[in-house]
Amino acid sequence: MKALFTAPRNTMASPLAEQLGRGLKDGLLGPMISVDDRQQTTVPASSAGDAARAMHNIAFAMSGGTFAGICAHQSLVFG
Repeated sequence: MKALFTAPRNTMASPLAEQLGRGLKDGLLGPMISVDDRQQTTVPASSAGDAARAMHNIAFAMSGGTFAGICAHQSLVFG
């Protein structure tokens, strides 16, 4: 075997998302922040990074952050 990829169950590192009223849902590998297709949470805010994805890794975190930034910008410009 040259490589082994594991996908352990994830946990939130901080209770901050719950304290701010963000909805959580149980994903395939553990809890994650519930967002819609524009990365908006259940309260007026956006969520990005691997906290809003089922698979937690740096590439997904970076792409999620970029997409959330674009969506936040569009909501400010276009309402």
